[in-house]
Amino acid sequence: MINKWKWGFLTLAGLVVIGLIIIVSLLFSGGEKNFDKAANETLPAGKKLFTIHTGKEQAAFLMNKELEDQKGVKMKAELTDQVKLLGKADLFGREIMYQMDLDPEVMKNGDLVLHEKNVRVGRLNLPGEQVLTLVSNTVDLPKWVKVYPQEELIQVQLTKMKVKKHIEVKAKKVDLTNDEIIIDVLSK
Repeated sequence: MINKWKWGFLTLAGLVVIGLIIIVSLLFSGGEKNFDKAANETLPAGKKLFTIHTGKEQAAFLMNKELEDQKGVKMKAELTDQVKLLGKADLFGREIMYQMDLDPEVMKNGDLVLHEKNVRVGRLNLPGEQVLTLVSNTVDLPKWVKVYPQEELIQVQLTKMKVKKHIEVKAKKVDLTNDEIIIDVLSK
């Protein structure tokens, strides 16, 4: 005759084994379909994923981090009511300060146009067309930055900027006076 303790132990051991079998079967069944579906799911090109709202201080921080990554470029950005590019250039063995003031404009396609308003080298104001020609011919700019000296503007083609394989960015609003910058992030 089996005593009560042995019977209780066998019942408890059986419940534990059945519980383990149920847990293991739940862990390893049915998830593949949902995972495969999520992994292969794509969004149509141009679908807005999210919108970034930021201000001048944060945007200037990001711009300056990008400028730091550019080899041979001694430049920083300041955002006031205009975009100010401040830098140093070597001329005849001396460092000379320069500043370019630009007004931003958002294009319908989400690119950004920077209209040159003033160029100063040292204490001299220089014609924007000649300076932009010099920049265009001597500075190694990213492919998504185009300089148009005759129009005295720089086009920042955000839509062609390489962010990630399946992502593109578009400027929606740049209002420096009211400290409002809005960028849409879309699927590509």
